[in-house]
Amino acid sequence: MVKISAILTTFNCRRFVENSLKSILNQSYKPFEVIVVDDHSTDGTFEILKNLQKEYDFKLLQNEENLERCQTRNRGVELAKGNYVCFLDCDDLWKENFLENLKKILEREPDAVYGPPKGFVNAEGKVIKEKKPLKVPKLKRLLFAGRMAYPSGSCFKRETFKRLGGYKDRYLMREDWEIFLRFYVNKAKIELLPLGNYYIREHSNRSSRSRKFLRATLRVFKDYSPKLQKEEKALISLHLAAQCLRFGFPSCGRKLFFETLKGYPKAITFKRELWEVLKRLPKGFKK
Repeated sequence: MVKISAILTTFNCRRFVENSLKSILNQSYKPFEVIVVDDHSTDGTFEILKNLQKEYDFKLLQNEENLERCQTRNRGVELAKGNYVCFLDCDDLWKENFLENLKKILEREPDAVYGPPKGFVNAEGKVIKEKKPLKVPKLKRLLFAGRMAYPSGSCFKRETFKRLGGYKDRYLMREDWEIFLRFYVNKAKIELLPLGNYYIREHSNRSSRSRKFLRATLRVFKDYSPKLQKEEKALISLHLAAQCLRFGFPSCGRKLFFETLKGYPKAITFKRELWEVLKRLPKGFKK
């Protein structure tokens, strides 16, 4: 029987937290339990949650100090009693049938499931971009190109998650990508949900805009490259090249790009991954 522990982690998101929590509580397939872990918010988020707890049934705890999101999510898993743990960030939203669609895959007992977002909403909750379902999901292409990277579309078998060490602070800012790489190299069973039916919220405080994101990407690249086959390494190299160019390090981006094509000529067939580099390359040559 599929028992899903839905874990919402919060930090200074008083503007969005009620809508995010209600998107869990209003699922057509109800979670076995709802756990909210607040990472020592200072903007009144925890007080809002305590008031909501008077009306809704969910577990609530707060870190005594700010531990960042890896440890906060792991604390939620330690409390969980379901056989699967699914995460939602406090600014994102699950559509009402997210868990219902996910349950069909979980019944096959994978170790992990990932679904890309249905789209993006702005700070006011208005949809600003919709995505199409994956026609032919290709796990390796998504994984090694860094596109399995939203915790709000991630679900794990609780026992496997704990056995493989959960989210790791070493990869903070890319921990949501690294954990799937770790599952993969440890031969865990990963499945894809063609469309995750959830929305990512775009706003000025998104962590993916920080240069810490690039440093974490580089750390993942250095740690995993020696463990990968040529095709896998080429994909991850192109992803890092795109991030170098994105964050203003053109020499790094150009070097990785051309070394990848030289070392693995078949990378020329990776159209989307090449485009992520090429669209940034002209700016890189100007610097």
